[in-house]
Amino acid sequence: MPMPTDHVERVSLSQEAYNRIEAAIMEGVLEPGERLRDPELAEWLGISRTPIRHALDRLMEQGLVEMERNRYTRVAPLDVEGVIDALQVTGDLWGGAALRGYPFWEEDDDALVSEIVDSLLDAAREDDIVRYVTIFQHLVVTFAQIEGNAVRQRALSNVIPQLRRVGRKLKGRIDHARLESFTSALLDHARARDGRATITLIDDFIARLSDRLRTF
Repeated sequence: MPMPTDHVERVSLSQEAYNRIEAAIMEGVLEPGERLRDPELAEWLGISRTPIRHALDRLMEQGLVEMERNRYTRVAPLDVEGVIDALQVTGDLWGGAALRGYPFWEEDDDALVSEIVDSLLDAAREDDIVRYVTIFQHLVVTFAQIEGNAVRQRALSNVIPQLRRVGRKLKGRIDHARLESFTSALLDHARARDGRATITLIDDFIARLSDRLRTF
């Protein structure tokens, strides 16, 4: 059945509002605790209030916005323990995608993941944190895409934004030797289709990164 065009337009505008508000939060343009008022957002974005409310509801589900109906909507404070919780869930989902997905991997998938790792290492060497975090997200999501589990992909889309939010704090703090060691082992385990070894590797990487985040 054809979708009503007004519904399609609202969905598109909601996605645009989400993308722009999320980007402003990630870049620090909208700071933790800052009030988000519908009229001001509508004027800034050039979008009506209904798509904006849909975008804010989605951002609230991801922990980036706090909302109490008829009282306030504001950028959520940066909760390091909350970020670590999201990081650990991301690791669980990532490892699960490897374990369940490796039986479906082909040589092209190995090549794709290898290319992503090369880009990740380049971004780390250049200390380009925005690109580093974006590529890291791409690496994790690629495992889920190869597996083909849509539920896992949706779950990742809800937790990864919390990780991107602390990306700027990683500038100058990336342990290049440890990252190269991790990605090299990750590729080796992927080529061997060793899901259990991949899970152990990811768990250790996530635990070490969590410890570093607690020092920020």
